[in-house]
Amino acid sequence: MVIFLIDLEDWIELSLYIVGAAFSAVLTVLSISAYRKTGLHKLQYAIVAFSLFCVFLIYENVEHLFLFENPITDIIIPLTGLVILALFFMTVIRKT
Repeated sequence: MVIFLIDLEDWIELSLYIVGAAFSAVLTVLSISAYRKTGLHKLQYAIVAFSLFCVFLIYENVEHLFLFENPITDIIIPLTGLVILALFFMTVIRKT
């Protein structure tokens, strides 16, 4: 029998990652549904942004849980945030 002892702070952080990833997955599904109903092409940017955010949170959680360090991560994490912001910006400013 394996027992994992997790500090309260780590448990809270893990919970927030899980809730954030689940919420972004729900938002992705809702955006896909809205896109299918309306055909509004702006929603494609939101769909990709929500999906990317979900993957981002899952990756962050896995990285934190298994304590692996990858030098490429130091580039991917800020780049992912920048791409998410750019996609939301495109959702807001794009016409039709």
